[in-house]
Amino acid sequence: MKKPFPIAVLVSIIFVVLSLAHAQEPKTGSRGIISVPLANVHEAPLPKSRLATQVLLGDEVRIVEKKDYRYHITIPSQDGREGWIQQEAVLALQDRAHAIGSRQKIVITRAKTEALILDKTGNHNVPLYAGTRLPVLERTTKDYTVQFPDRTVAVIAAADVMPVKSSDPIMNDTTPEEIAATAMQFVGVSHHDGGLTSQGMDTDGLIYIVYRVHGMTLGTDRSSFKTHAARVDKKDIQAGDILVFSGESNGLALGNGRFLQAAKKRTMQVASIGAHALQYGLRVIGAEPGQNKVPAAMTADEILLAQARAARLPLNKRIVYWAGRFVGTPYDPDPLGLYVRTNRIVADEKVDCMYLTFRSVELARSSTPFDAVSQALALRFPATGVLADGLVTNYDQRYQYGEDMAFGGKFGRNVTADLGPTKTIPGSRGKDQVDILSKSTLLMRGLQKNLQDGDIIYWVKDPKKRVVEEIVAHLSIVHIKGGKPYLIHAAGDKDRADRPGGGVVKEVPFAQYVQNMRFIGAFVTRFEQ
Repeated sequence: MKKPFPIAVLVSIIFVVLSLAHAQEPKTGSRGIISVPLANVHEAPLPKSRLATQVLLGDEVRIVEKKDYRYHITIPSQDGREGWIQQEAVLALQDRAHAIGSRQKIVITRAKTEALILDKTGNHNVPLYAGTRLPVLERTTKDYTVQFPDRTVAVIAAADVMPVKSSDPIMNDTTPEEIAATAMQFVGVSHHDGGLTSQGMDTDGLIYIVYRVHGMTLGTDRSSFKTHAARVDKKDIQAGDILVFSGESNGLALGNGRFLQAAKKRTMQVASIGAHALQYGLRVIGAEPGQNKVPAAMTADEILLAQARAARLPLNKRIVYWAGRFVGTPYDPDPLGLYVRTNRIVADEKVDCMYLTFRSVELARSSTPFDAVSQALALRFPATGVLADGLVTNYDQRYQYGEDMAFGGKFGRNVTADLGPTKTIPGSRGKDQVDILSKSTLLMRGLQKNLQDGDIIYWVKDPKKRVVEEIVAHLSIVHIKGGKPYLIHAAGDKDRADRPGGGVVKEVPFAQYVQNMRFIGAFVTRFEQ
């Protein structure tokens, strides 16, 4: 059996010296907080007991009992896993607010980084590991000033961290590709049973840390993974899925038939899934019932459940959530729109840009599928829609032009002038002039930073290209990811005599879309809750 990591012991000594003035011995049954960068948790209170797992700086633990100079603890962030830890690694949790994060928290995203400690003993560096979460005192463009559990202040490079994401799958926007990219940092790390860091780890430790970096807490063994994930058939494996092989072996999918696994007495390696006895996968991202279904494939009960789960979000994020559910839905090439042609409120099987906007807002503003219909009758018409025998009888009185939605007040406040300098262009259909954000203004970083989730973008045509005097040619919904704006929109073309239409709902980077678009600018409206 390998001995505990010498580096962890050395760093523990350093931190104990720094924190003795602040430490208060935790009592049995109390909460404690880990005060060292990395601490070993053993299965028994014996010097050579098997390593059960590890805990990171700032992790909260529960003290079950004390024996000699060790504590028997449970670890909430690892689904209550138990073990024994050196008492010097644990501080009494005197300030509950510090532990639960009354301040914004960041998480270390790099496999290993260093924090510069600033105290009266002199500045010095201390190693920190991926998955470590710490409260923020101050941020600059280059670094974060954070606080350790013993109130020590340290500085960490901004490039090595990110704000802690939500643990709720609805609020967490992590992609499978991001999971795979984080996991690839650990290629070549030595295998170590129970390890969680670049000092040494096993496959379960890799899975735990990678998902923890992205805000999701899974536990550190297969049974725990199952409680946080949905089972998927091996033919449907995608990047980020947890792989369950015959026996006790697990892996983390990277995409394209590859996965990561730490073989016994070896290192973390990329391997081919086809060469192993794969049983099935476990999917964490989008694991709630029906999460990966587009609305057309959802039952009324599944829509009701999704609305209930999304209800905890602010309205603007609910709009983004429902717009995102339509990604992958075929574009509606009908020039009039399938929903209008068939006199229906719900026609989710194919959508155009206006229907996508209508439906995303309606589902976000309602608590049941029936309520969404009521919202549609109120929102899609300057006055109100009339429903008879399940069909709309006055679709000829609907909003037919995006500019009417933008200036009508039902689709949020027009914030165009709030976002940046505007440009006046000729109007139409009762408006002599209109103010828009020009293409060059839309490309300004300052403007893009001011965009918010759920903003509705109305893309404006060149006046010379207007066909029926319409001002707006297309609509999109803003989604902020990683601090950058993206657009969810029904990207496609309507049927023409010389060209069949088609397309799909997709999400694209805002700046990229603006750079390549054929429009001259945009209006923006925003729902404010």
